[in-house]
Amino acid sequence: MIAATVGNTLTPREAAASLKRSVVTLERWRRLRCGPPFFRVCGRVLYDAADIAAWIEEQKQATAGQVQA
Repeated sequence: MIAATVGNTLTPREAAASLKRSVVTLERWRRLRCGPPFFRVCGRVLYDAADIAAWIEEQKQATAGQVQA
């Protein structure tokens, strides 16, 4: 189980690339607590790929009901 989780972790650079955002944007989101979930291992920031996919789906659902101007 642990090996599967480790294999699905992303560094901030990898997560930023998958979201098509900059590493600085992810840093800001972490500070503001508004981006995808992250965790630290020995002080190192990591993201779980499944958490990022779930966060994207949440964002889609949250904006689906909004009317575009």
